[in-house]
Amino acid sequence: MTNVPQNIRDAWADVYKLFDISYNMDGSEQAWEEYWNKANALIVKYGDEVPLLELLEQVAHMIDTFVARRKTGNSILYWGRGEAYPYPKV
Repeated sequence: MTNVPQNIRDAWADVYKLFDISYNMDGSEQAWEEYWNKANALIVKYGDEVPLLELLEQVAHMIDTFVARRKTGNSILYWGRGEAYPYPKV
């Protein structure tokens, strides 16, 4: 038994499905356009009943982090070989 109404459970499931199919994206402009087109469809589908925009923004941030890790091979700080250190030295 769950306390969460079915429409909210369905919205979470749809967000996870979008995350799952977007997880291995290459980070190209076209891939992000596809992500946001699908995300916008979910926002329209659930409307004000289940506010998804902020959740979808955070999912996009997670995906962007995973894309950066795959591109650089660096799982802690993200900068490429030969690039200047992008973070201020403390």
